[in-house]
Amino acid sequence: MSHQGKASLKNVLASSAFLLVFALSGSGQADDLWQIYLSALHNDSKLKSALHRKESALEAVPQSRASLLPSANLSAQQGRYQQNTMDNNRYDSKGFALTLQVPVYHRDRLFSLDMAKADAQVAELTYAMEQQEQLMRVAERYFNVLSAEESLQVALAEEAAMRRQMELAKESLAAGTAVITELQEAQSGMDFATAQLIAARNMVDARKRELLEIIGAEESQQPLTLQPLKKEIPLKAPEPAAAEQWVRVGQESSFALKIARIKREQANQAVEKAKSGHYPTIDATAGHNYNDSTGSNYWTGGVSTYKTDYLLLQMNVPIFSGGATQSQVRQAIQAREAMQQEWERSQKELETTIRNAYLDVQTGIAQSNAFAQAFTSASSMLQTTRESYAAGMRTMLDVLAAERDLFRAMRNLADARYRYILGALRLKFTAGQLGEQDLSHINEWLSK
Repeated sequence: MSHQGKASLKNVLASSAFLLVFALSGSGQADDLWQIYLSALHNDSKLKSALHRKESALEAVPQSRASLLPSANLSAQQGRYQQNTMDNNRYDSKGFALTLQVPVYHRDRLFSLDMAKADAQVAELTYAMEQQEQLMRVAERYFNVLSAEESLQVALAEEAAMRRQMELAKESLAAGTAVITELQEAQSGMDFATAQLIAARNMVDARKRELLEIIGAEESQQPLTLQPLKKEIPLKAPEPAAAEQWVRVGQESSFALKIARIKREQANQAVEKAKSGHYPTIDATAGHNYNDSTGSNYWTGGVSTYKTDYLLLQMNVPIFSGGATQSQVRQAIQAREAMQQEWERSQKELETTIRNAYLDVQTGIAQSNAFAQAFTSASSMLQTTRESYAAGMRTMLDVLAAERDLFRAMRNLADARYRYILGALRLKFTAGQLGEQDLSHINEWLSK
């Protein structure tokens, strides 16, 4: 081997080592997971929208309650009139009426209030679930960026290796020790590596934009540099240690299941509200009327001012409404049956999702351990290949292939660890157990 060839190999290996160090290290000014989460709390438009929807839904309760409370109305009038009489053709008239109405019995309004309270509970639970979803959203987008950056480093290394391979093919062809097909193969590999590098760079940009979206920032305003994971993180099995236990926890704590349960009860209330169309309504009304007129005595009987006080108890009994009430009852019953089916589907879906998430965590642990061993093996293989190359027993292509295997093992290990972290978070989210402390705990696994 020529001295120039050995120098070129050293340059390739040095650049590859630099890429490895760069991929596993972070800037001192990098943002960590917790900082990104705090930014998202103040800027994520999806969470803000959920908060406004919750506050809007809560207003349905006082509105429904108001229909059961007394209401008072005051009306007043004053005018000038023209008429043909024997003693007074033009006169003024003024007066007012004060009315107080008290709903005594409205069965439909009672159920409307119950349904409004159920809507308020759903709104509260939906917002709480959205808060947990934001925790998942931040973590997923954070680690998506790190994963894309890992893929970019691998693409850079492969592009550098293929570039060097093509240079060696050109040198060998010029020296007469290679054929043109070797150069063509190297060029094809170089073109493919370049395309992969472009795709990897675009993916990094896309993932960063997704993360910047939830913190309300632009790349031009806030360059995004994230802290990577430490080389060693604890890989712990889910606790509790059985999928059945997680299913029971989810049945008690899952926000999605709680919402489905409330909506099922609300459907029962809707049936009773529809049946209220067959029930009478009772209202009590009290009023005071006052009128003062300067009109003709022939029209007023000599009395220009009068006052009236009254108290009424009115009952309305529905007799026939063209079949509308019966139709509304049938409609509500069908909606109740549909909601019952939704409830049963939600239970089954929750169990399936929790079991799958539990298996994902276990798979993430197994893959992380396997890829860690593969990374160790690839590192040893690269070292052995380098030594064999120095002894003249291996070619530069063998060294480059070993390097690519090492970079790919590094990427696979990183992706497996990301899958483990996100799987653990998703398991807690599905079971309704995810909280800020989980994100804070994972933040401790990042390089500072």
